[in-house]
Amino acid sequence: MSSVSRPAPAEKGRTRIPQRRADSEATRQRILDVAERLFADAGFHATSIRDIAHHAECQFALIGYHFGAKEALLDQVLARRSDVLNRERLAHLEALRAAHGTAPLALRDLVGGFVGTIMARGDSGDEGWRNYTRLIAVVAASAEWKDLAEKHFNAVARQYIAELQRSLPEVSSEDLHRAFFFMVGAMLAVCARTDRIETLSDGRFDSRSIAPMTETLCAFLEGGFAAVASRPAR
Repeated sequence: MSSVSRPAPAEKGRTRIPQRRADSEATRQRILDVAERLFADAGFHATSIRDIAHHAECQFALIGYHFGAKEALLDQVLARRSDVLNRERLAHLEALRAAHGTAPLALRDLVGGFVGTIMARGDSGDEGWRNYTRLIAVVAASAEWKDLAEKHFNAVARQYIAELQRSLPEVSSEDLHRAFFFMVGAMLAVCARTDRIETLSDGRFDSRSIAPMTETLCAFLEGGFAAVASRPAR
């Protein structure tokens, strides 16, 4: 009498591993989302790990398991979206280089590429990106976090500075770096979403309409670079 072969029982442990990994990654992303929002709302020092654990609905120890110290968590919060932002800025720059070859690039295109990318993300309707743009406005404005700003943003910024220098050879390197610094400051002032325009205009104008704000900002910055270039030699 021949025996009927039966399929081997499923290895339960093996099927559970992918699910555990997925759950772990979902928890990690939830912690990043919550930390991003709380750091942007209250600041790094006013936000505790317990606050983050409470709002992320996870155990306190899980944050240490995934990220280590609170400073390392901030680093990862910045890294997650800076990677996306840097790729988009570089892609814009590479497209300009491909289109224009060795010719200097237009100021409008360079300013738009650097500023427009983050403004578009902040205006995308994604709450995470809105929180992120508010957060980096705080981080970049503080000397305490200058190492993090350098780590996550300076490499791409230097490529834009190099292209601006090619487009404005008459401007000294020192003045160009100053002008770039002013551009970043103006950009971050918009990202901070402080409602300052509303208070200055007695509510007549809306600073949260990012598209028209971006158009005005880019025109202002382009004019600023051009004005620096047209100054008499000192």
